[in-house]
Amino acid sequence: MIRYKFIGHSTVLVEWEGKRFITDPIVSNRALVVRRKRPAGYEQDDLTDIDYVLLSHAHWDHLDKPTLRKIAKRSNARVICPKGHLSLLHDIGFQQVFEMGRDDVLKQDGFTFSLTPVNHRGKRWLERYRSSAGLFVRGARHSFWFAGDTGYRNDFAAGMQGFHPDVALIPIGAYEPREWFHMMHMDPKDALQAFRDVGAKYMLPIHWGAFKLTREEIHEPPQVLRELVEADRGLLDRIWWLEPGEEQIYQ
Repeated sequence: MIRYKFIGHSTVLVEWEGKRFITDPIVSNRALVVRRKRPAGYEQDDLTDIDYVLLSHAHWDHLDKPTLRKIAKRSNARVICPKGHLSLLHDIGFQQVFEMGRDDVLKQDGFTFSLTPVNHRGKRWLERYRSSAGLFVRGARHSFWFAGDTGYRNDFAAGMQGFHPDVALIPIGAYEPREWFHMMHMDPKDALQAFRDVGAKYMLPIHWGAFKLTREEIHEPPQVLRELVEADRGLLDRIWWLEPGEEQIYQ
């Protein structure tokens, strides 16, 4: 049994083969100056005994130091992230941080980790941009893709070594106005195309419902996505319509 819990925004807890993975964890009430509009859907145990923290980039709503410190105190977690983030993580308390390059492949505990391309760049304050990536995690009988934060591109599957993810965690929010954000954030239509492109069995929509980062309302992205797939019942059943705090079992 493999459990996916949507905590909110881009934070998903995955329990699989006795290991616990968490993506871009943030349960804080603020991302720098932006206040959370809905509470994170989590219990304290969700941040305990984490084995792998998957970080996509350095933006405040994705690399949240207060949440990372909570995890580091309660776990012997290893961090996997693109290169350029060690300076942000050195004082958190993690025992190991694996910074990966675009073509690197990391094998740990029977899992294979690789980066996937994105249209996004993360930075803190006035520093130079740091790298950004999605992460593909593959085991013997299951795999998932965490797309991170990105605009649409047609080569998302690069880095998956010819495999297709069973579950795709794909961002659907922070997209209006499109003329400003189309290069950095996917809208629901783009996310649906990305889902098709990578050939995943199921899609878990992320990056919505927590922070109002752009003009659309925080509840809008899943509504728009549902309207896009209403006519295709087969596709509708392949999307996990989770609210923060809800979970889905993959069997």
